[in-house]
Amino acid sequence: ALPARAANYADPGGIGDFTGGNPELDMSSVTVNNDVTTLYITINLGGNPTDNTWYNYLVGISENLYGGVGGNLNGPGGWGNDLQMSVGGMDFFLGAYPYWGTSDFYSWDGAAWNWSSGAAPTSTSSSVTIPVSLAALGLSPGNTITFDVWTQSSGNNVLDALSDSTSRTWNNNPFDTGANALSYTVQVPEPAT
Repeated sequence: ALPARAANYADPGGIGDFTGGNPELDMSSVTVNNDVTTLYITINLGGNPTDNTWYNYLVGISENLYGGVGGNLNGPGGWGNDLQMSVGGMDFFLGAYPYWGTSDFYSWDGAAWNWSSGAAPTSTSSSVTIPVSLAALGLSPGNTITFDVWTQSSGNNVLDALSDSTSRTWNNNPFDTGANALSYTVQVPEPAT
């Protein structure tokens, strides 16, 4: 089957809202798509995400499980970032290291984060795509998620967020998506011809 129609989300701040001098950490947009088995999140950037070992790309996903309480990454098993989705709760977390070609997948069970190795991200000179199994997310066509996407360097917190246009430089400030999460509805892929 062919992929479903992609949904494109422009970064409200566009290129230039991360002022730290590394365009690889500055998003221009994010494209979300799915096929029969997989959700694909493509983060479009101002530079090459594989240029340094310390470029990280993060995705939080909420299905409003557990009454919307979700979790945050300060919980056991998280990356230790003060990063939250306080409206709806973060039920899944994806963290990709394009330089190393690896990613982490965390699911929230209502009390703690559970880790598993994520699918390998793919990269171009200006984007990174993070795939995740629809089954791992408990998703079927017609289901809707809310999500946010962030760039980060090792040792810093959110440097660019898809959910806002705030200009940031290197920082360790807490981040909460709040009510600004974006939404995506899993599509029924078109049949192959």
